[in-house]
Amino acid sequence: MKKIKILYLFLVSVVLMPSCTDLTEEAFSVIPTDKYYTDKNSVNAAVMRPYEHGHWCGWDGDRWYLQELTADQFVWTQKGKHGWDDGQWVRLHSHTWDNLQGQIYGSWTGPYQGIGYINNTLNDFKTFDFNAIGVTDQEIAAYSAELRALRVWYYTFLIDFFRHVPISEDNLTIKGQSSPQEVFTYMENEIKEILPTLSKEPAIGRFGQASAASLLVRMYLNAKVWIGIDRYSDCATMAQEIIDGKYGAYTIDTDYRGPFQSFYNGRRSPENIFEWPHANNIYDAGWLYDAFHHYKTQYIMDTQSRGTWNGVHLAPSRDLDGNVYDYTLGKPYEKFADGDYRKQNYEIIDKDGNTKGFFLIGPQYEFDHTNGFGYDKSKPVTGAEEWTGQQLVFVDQVGRFSEKPDGRWSEGSHVTTGEENSGVRLAKFGPLSLTAGKYMNNSIAEIRLAEIYYSLAECKYRTGDKAGAAKLLDAVRKRNYPDSEWSKYSYVTNLSKLTDQEFIDELGREFLGERHRRTDLVRWERFSDAWWDKGIDKTDKDYEIFPIPSRALSSNPLLKQTTRGWE
Repeated sequence: MKKIKILYLFLVSVVLMPSCTDLTEEAFSVIPTDKYYTDKNSVNAAVMRPYEHGHWCGWDGDRWYLQELTADQFVWTQKGKHGWDDGQWVRLHSHTWDNLQGQIYGSWTGPYQGIGYINNTLNDFKTFDFNAIGVTDQEIAAYSAELRALRVWYYTFLIDFFRHVPISEDNLTIKGQSSPQEVFTYMENEIKEILPTLSKEPAIGRFGQASAASLLVRMYLNAKVWIGIDRYSDCATMAQEIIDGKYGAYTIDTDYRGPFQSFYNGRRSPENIFEWPHANNIYDAGWLYDAFHHYKTQYIMDTQSRGTWNGVHLAPSRDLDGNVYDYTLGKPYEKFADGDYRKQNYEIIDKDGNTKGFFLIGPQYEFDHTNGFGYDKSKPVTGAEEWTGQQLVFVDQVGRFSEKPDGRWSEGSHVTTGEENSGVRLAKFGPLSLTAGKYMNNSIAEIRLAEIYYSLAECKYRTGDKAGAAKLLDAVRKRNYPDSEWSKYSYVTNLSKLTDQEFIDELGREFLGERHRRTDLVRWERFSDAWWDKGIDKTDKDYEIFPIPSRALSSNPLLKQTTRGWE
């Protein structure tokens, strides 16, 4: 009797371990397929499992680290005795990783685990009689289409990070790597084939026509890098169709906070083409909160007590003397105009839990529990390490200021010379007010209509249509500024401001922390440049593509190292 495996010891080993003659999956428990699939709810549960893994894959660590900590806008500094972590954050920031780096291996296995879940369910759809439990062939076709779209989403990580990767459609057939062109063609054909079957109004957190079409936009936008073929024209066509509503109705949110507070007070952002739904203590964005924030942030942001790590923050804009660095890249906080709503200090502004601003910077105070919003300026939050007993002040600098007022510790300003108050903290994703009952209940946007606007704008810009690009960018950007000041920030009004560097800076502002930055810098041929505490990349290896992980090579003799300098 065929059995469905519920818990795998290590699912990806089935896909990538041909050296083992016994390919039987080791499972902690097995349930016969006809006992597992008993009604529509059980089928839906099987479909949802790879989605749950997808949320983790996109927003719970390794893939985010590779996209953001290897780029110019974020850094995980060592803060005294905390955060050295065997030097892994230094290696990511300075582009000195090797093929043993844990985050690189995790970014290989994470997507393949999700692909494995999908393959298992799709195989069940081919072999089990679902009509017998009241599930129609049409419903199975719809389920299959969305899982195939999700599988392509997993492959976007793999082709972007590694280029030469195996294509797997089942969990028993072992294959070696395919070329980037073969992987790209496979992904493209999958989306084109399933697109008509998908819904224009999918359930929240499920793939539909617009989200699948958006994957094509991402693919075409990066095709020149991934496969060496310019597909900007195809990107522009697909992006325009999405904007025109061909695949579903979506509009740019007029509130700069809206896409990141979807389902806050029951309001879904009209901009979010695909979003991961959250609920506190069920599945939430706790990692984003824990990794970014100080040990005492619960007192500042009105959250529940939890073990925050005080790790990630914005790369510093200013040197030890307070002067803005002269690097072209990086300096993310300083790249926001003072009139930009997003640059405000994060604050809960009313009893309903509404907020303003995306950052924690400067002197920190306790949340005002008496009023139910705002800060109690009579209660400063004090430090827990270097600044014990003194007010916690987040600075847009990295240095040992607690030891010397000017921060001029023997090592200067480096990834290894931070302290507990180093760096501006990102509060773009909330987590929103516990007092107002909103804590960890906002969705995380995976694909926004803003991305489609910016992709189309980039295509136009690259063909010399700067005015067309400016109009598209402004359609999104206008929400970030007061109407009375908009004219001085508008690209349409100030077209000469829209240069290559300004476009790169604008991508950084709009998609800050959304797992875009490395891909954008690679596409604009800037990933090898210098920024804070990082020199120009060496030429002995290719750092725009990660090496095939050593552990993956060891487990599958059909794999070979394909990244230059790591052979």
